[in-house]
Amino acid sequence: MLITFTQIAIALLFVFSTRNRRFGYLISIKRTVVCFFLLFTLFIPCHAQEESRQLAAQPALALKTNLLFDAALMPNIELEVPLGTCWSLNGEYMFPWWTLKGDKYCLEILAGALEGRYWLGDRDKRARLTGHFLGFYAGGGKYDLQWKENGYQGEFFIAAGISYGYTRKIARHLRLEFNIGLGVLRTQYRHYHALDNYQTLQWQENGNYTWIGPTKVKVSLVWVLDRKTKKGGAR
Repeated sequence: MLITFTQIAIALLFVFSTRNRRFGYLISIKRTVVCFFLLFTLFIPCHAQEESRQLAAQPALALKTNLLFDAALMPNIELEVPLGTCWSLNGEYMFPWWTLKGDKYCLEILAGALEGRYWLGDRDKRARLTGHFLGFYAGGGKYDLQWKENGYQGEFFIAAGISYGYTRKIARHLRLEFNIGLGVLRTQYRHYHALDNYQTLQWQENGNYTWIGPTKVKVSLVWVLDRKTKKGGAR
């Protein structure tokens, strides 16, 4: 119901304003009629609003960034697309590419991953892409990490596992997502020492490394882009 304080104030003003003594009775009747007319107009928009209620905002896609990576100066972006009422597909890409203090420090990572998600609970009572979910993810990339004289390069690494997460709505188009993944990470690496004022790399050894445990932790800010659909699914 679209009720405004202005309309109510005008209606009360017509009823309780000072009356003319000679024609007070007639003026009172006229003002009462006008009052009811104004009050009636309050309900006119209701029909349009009832139709608008049949238009439910459904997310077409969600754009995200992992705030933990952002705090570590590691730019990243994610895109999630709902697939029906219970499933969604999430893709992520991370691309920090920094060298600092004359190549004394290096943080270069190009990595991507895909994750299929199943959203738990009664989805008819929850907005899409909100609540608890379980997922399976897999991805890979390459890296060059250096701290002073020591560094490691990996031409390719892979990571895969299962995840659990929860997404909470914090505004009309904003949400906050918490996500943790447990799985396996496998990489081949080359260890090197930086010489000649960090301009020459002296290779030390090659090796393989496998990690089993947490492979991702995310606190993501989510921006949802909606599309309006009528009840029943027609656009």
